[in-house]
Amino acid sequence: MRTKLLTGAGGFVAAAISLGYSLYEQRKAEVVPVVAIGASVDAGRWEVAVFASGIASTMPNGARVSPGKQAIAVNMMLENISAESSNLYGELIKLSNVADAPKPQYYLTRDRAILWDLQPRIPEAVTAVWEVPAELELPTVLHLHIDGSHFKPRDNLYAAPGWFSSGSVAEVSLPLDGAAPRAQP
Repeated sequence: MRTKLLTGAGGFVAAAISLGYSLYEQRKAEVVPVVAIGASVDAGRWEVAVFASGIASTMPNGARVSPGKQAIAVNMMLENISAESSNLYGELIKLSNVADAPKPQYYLTRDRAILWDLQPRIPEAVTAVWEVPAELELPTVLHLHIDGSHFKPRDNLYAAPGWFSSGSVAEVSLPLDGAAPRAQP
């Protein structure tokens, strides 16, 4: 009888610790730091500096904006600080005050081409473009969240190295001008 009671109590304590740890992990994240326009942000695998935003009438490569859409364009400097080429920057920048914004399309400023792989340690001036419904009322100040990642030499599932999301590392607030932003030097 005593063994059964101790086993039951031990199970109850283990369940309580597990629940407490789960609640601790689910707690509200700390306040995301707000950075100045043009400030460099270390996002783990990426180094980002955001300069300007605007509403574009055409895409950076000269193509028309899709019918029934309007385009939000954001100019930034983006650098891949990992050791290999990567195209995993798609969810690096998020519009926090524009409802249901899709993932942006990135364009190189130097030749207006779509950005595919970003080479290591070569900073690139890029424009990120979100196409949103034309009837959507846009804010006068755009709030961007920069999501970071961290490197683990051995992940928990496969014991392999990789980059893993670490959540929002910074927020940038930009005035959303009526004209597309000009390229930064």
